[in-house]
Parts: sequence; structure tokens; C-alpha cells
Amino acid sequence: MRKHIFAAALLLIATFLVAVSVAEVAFPESFLTFTDKEFLIEKFPKIWKYNIHVGLASLALGILLVVPAYRKDKDFTIKGLETLFRIGIGGMFVFASIFKIQDPKQFATLVAQYQFLPDFINNFFGLVYPQFELWFGLAMIFTPFIKESALAIFWMFVSFIIALTWALALDLGITCGCFELEGAQSKSEAWTALIRDLILIGPTFWLTLRPNRSIIGIWKK
Repeated sequence: MRKHIFAAALLLIATFLVAVSVAEVAFPESFLTFTDKEFLIEKFPKIWKYNIHVGLASLALGILLVVPAYRKDKDFTIKGLETLFRIGIGGMFVFASIFKIQDPKQFATLVAQYQFLPDFINNFFGLVYPQFELWFGLAMIFTPFIKESALAIFWMFVSFIIALTWALALDLGITCGCFELEGAQSKSEAWTALIRDLILIGPTFWLTLRPNRSIIGIWKK
């Protein structure tokens, strides 16, 4: 029991640090972001410039904390990571899909700005792609088909990385539009989105290697 508690505590701290990492890199004004807090800016006026550095450091520390948890209780740690990744990544895709489904025309316009797909495909893509995000995100959380849903999301990440790399290479000055459509004109946001996707594609690929089972099934002996 003690080793379970120890491993669980480390995983919770690691989860918090990874959440802070994603927030610092991709959501600089969220409640989990520290570099935009006024009390810190008062003491360190330029700290807001180092959000990516803080995010990557937080990620590294979170990963390091998984090591002693794994050594203490390998089985519990693997189950915990699988559960957290499924809920976190699946939930992120569900959240990302909502505003795109609500405004497919605007999303299609953003897709067209990438100058990557033929014009006649953009509208179709704007309608269909958010549905994939929604249903595969839900499948990752609520169904036992983790291999299939994780594989689909893995290839979505690949497409995001290709699109963002394309946009940066052509200096298009647009963001990914992953979580918002308005004001999607920042090259720096494209870089942070690319870093975020490169971080998250790893655990997504790992999930493709896990056996098909529900989240509840993970914890059954």
C-alpha cells in the first residue's frame, strides 16, 4: 500500500508539472501559467519572455519524477500513466473540436491560410476534421479501443506537425488554430504549438502499443 501511495503522489506531482508545461508553452494566459502572474512579473519583469523555457523545464522535471515512481511500483505507474494520458490527450482533442464544429467556415478559412491543401478540399476538411477530433478523443477516454483511437490521434499530430512546419518554413505568420480561431496571426504561437505537438506525440504513440481495454479495465486485476 505504501508503495502505491508513494507512486501515486509522484505521478500526481508529475501530472501537475506536465500540465504546467503544456500551459506555459501553449496557453500563456491560463490559470496554470506562472510566467504571466503579476506578482512574479513585478519581481522579474522579463519572466514572461521565458515561458517556453519554464515549460520545458517543468516537463523535464515531471518526466524525472516518473522514474522513481516506476522503480517503486512499475505496474501502478504504467496503469497511472495510461489513464492520465488517455484522459488528458483525449480530453484535449474533444475540447479542441468544439469551437471548430461551432464555426466550420472560419476553421476552413484558417486551413486555407496554410496554402497546403487544394482550395476545393478546404471546406470539406473544415467540416470533417473537427468531427474526427471529437469522436476519436471521446473514443480514447470512453471506449476500450485505445489502439485505434490513439493511432488516429497520432496521425492527427503528424498532420499538425507537418502543417505547422510548412507554415513556419513559408513564414506565413499564422497559428495552428488548435484552440481558438480569432486572432490566429502569430508566428510565435505557431512555434509553441509545434513544440506542444512534438511533446504530446510521444505518449500518444505509446498508447498505440497498449492493449485494448477501457480505463476501468486498466485497473482490473
